[in-house]
Amino acid sequence: MKSPLTVTQTNLPKFRTTQFRDVGRTHSEFVKLADHLISANPEAFVPAVPPPLTAAGVGTAEDEARVKASMQRWLNYVCGNDVLMRDEEMVLFIESDAGYSPVIRMKQPATGVRRKVIKQFAPPPDDTPELHDARPIVKQFYLGTMDSGQKVDRVVKCRRGRVPQFKNRQSECSRLTDRK
Repeated sequence: MKSPLTVTQTNLPKFRTTQFRDVGRTHSEFVKLADHLISANPEAFVPAVPPPLTAAGVGTAEDEARVKASMQRWLNYVCGNDVLMRDEEMVLFIESDAGYSPVIRMKQPATGVRRKVIKQFAPPPDDTPELHDARPIVKQFYLGTMDSGQKVDRVVKCRRGRVPQFKNRQSECSRLTDRK
């Protein structure tokens, strides 16, 4: 089911015109766009795409109106972000006539040597002092939880190794009680 956005306006230079009429996209196309934006722009927050159904009942006029309104709010938020609105996929999402499918390949996560090189650089500066002050706390929390997880894994492994010993002792005790 296509959700027409009817009239879409822009003032960005990458678009062919400033106004597009009868733009329609399916929910899955919104999900594809969100997936691309998340992977291509890790520095920007991309909210989750609203669900395709509401509590108003599937197929009702009220349901369709609510879904369109929530999708429009999502798109307004995404287009309000300076980083996301300049992504080339946004242009393709709005301008394409026959549906939308991401064209630009998503970057693969950094691994191996590339990851080590990236980690040598200082983290990007935070715009707000709250984020700047929170970074060491978050890192300390992350490292602490990683350490705790490793310790829990060791305890679980140790306890799993003791299970056969407890079963042997249990069977010996049951044999002793049977003899009495």
